[in-house]
Amino acid sequence: MYYEDKPEESPYDKFRTYKIKKGDTLASVARDLGVEADELRWYHNMYCEIQDLIEADFKSYSEFLILAPGKYIEDRKEKEEKKGQKVTLSSNHILPFVADRINKDYKVQYTTVFGDQVDTIEMEVSVKWLATDKNSFHLFEINRDAIKVNNEVSDTVMDELAAKTAKVLYPLKIVVDDTGKWIAVYNYDEIDNRWKDTKEEVLDYFEGEVAENYIEHTEYALENSETLFDSLASDYFLRAFFNGIYVGYTSNYSFQNEVFFPLEKDEESKFAVEQKIDSILDESNLVKVEQKGDYVDSGGEASFGFDPWKGKFNASYFLDEHSYCIEKINLECNIEYDEPIKVIIQIESLKNEETQN
Repeated sequence: MYYEDKPEESPYDKFRTYKIKKGDTLASVARDLGVEADELRWYHNMYCEIQDLIEADFKSYSEFLILAPGKYIEDRKEKEEKKGQKVTLSSNHILPFVADRINKDYKVQYTTVFGDQVDTIEMEVSVKWLATDKNSFHLFEINRDAIKVNNEVSDTVMDELAAKTAKVLYPLKIVVDDTGKWIAVYNYDEIDNRWKDTKEEVLDYFEGEVAENYIEHTEYALENSETLFDSLASDYFLRAFFNGIYVGYTSNYSFQNEVFFPLEKDEESKFAVEQKIDSILDESNLVKVEQKGDYVDSGGEASFGFDPWKGKFNASYFLDEHSYCIEKINLECNIEYDEPIKVIIQIESLKNEETQN
């Protein structure tokens, strides 16, 4: 086996290639290179001239086989070696929460369905670990950029007012326990002071009943740190991301759990779920955690002779195999009321180049 530079006029100058020798077959070259034959064929056929396409095997006149870059091959080999690799948990089968590794930007999308009304909200959210105290409570900073509703930046007076009042919250600092569950707002005083300045701007710029309602609503939420926490309890990102998945699992990587989620604003919907970790890394070498189950009806409807409400909760968390940081979340839950209600939440980490763009 050997590699050879080609004549200057070759269309394959820019590629890494293998010179096909007499007696070579696709299978024999694949074996020598330690790469799957289908993988060799696929990569070559992506970049070769039409007449040089490989079908079952090399053509009688085939001279060169286009090879993937060395790093590509190494990455593929590493993936193959990791295929079937078992997920590692801490003692007592606890999924580790390595809070100080978390400093990421995420693309976030919510799709809400209420009856026939469908709305999509998009934003980018950053999550940054700041500190951990002696009791293993963690301090995080959350930032959020402009929101797009149904793929458009809102520009009505009402939307502008809502955006201005919401901006008071950020940067938001929160306290998270050792299971990854959000338990308190840390910078209430800072937010309250920001609101005092913003309130003056709102009063100067906006007027009328709508502005008065927003001010009243905001001031109620900012009455103290507890009311602010209650107000933010309907924030889909905070509830999905800091959901307390870093807990102890059984030896078979699963247990029965109850999940509460704000499917309707200011209301908690209860779901009985099976919470489990896939014991093997997925095809992207990520740890997959699932929460899947059914809505638990409060019994109010049944007491009036109606059938209980039904619904589903299905959340999948994909974590980095080393840091256990969240790379992606897909969450969907619904309740079949007279007017069905459903929310679909997609959260995915942004790569460095995406963040810069």
